[in-house]
Amino acid sequence: MAPAYELILSNSSHGMHSTMVAGESKSPGQQHLLELANTFEVKYPETIIGEVKSAIADWEIYAKNSGIGDDSKKLIAKALTEISKG
Repeated sequence: MAPAYELILSNSSHGMHSTMVAGESKSPGQQHLLELANTFEVKYPETIIGEVKSAIADWEIYAKNSGIGDDSKKLIAKALTEISKG
C-alpha cells in the first residue's frame, strides 16, 4: 500500500515523495503515471486513473469514518487540490 499512498500525499520537510514516478519525486502527475504505465505495458491506464480519481472524490467520507484529525484532513485537502490542478 505504501506506493499508492506515496502518490497521494507527502508531508516531508522537502516536499518529496519516497517513490519516484517516471523520474519525478516532487510532483508526480498523470503524465508521469501514463509514462510508467507505458513502460510496464499496463493496459487501459486512463481507465485505471479514472477509477482512482472516482474513489478519491469520496476521501472526506473515508477520512471521517477512519477518525482522521482535522489538521491531517486539511493537509490532504490541500494535496488533492494541487494534484487536481496538474
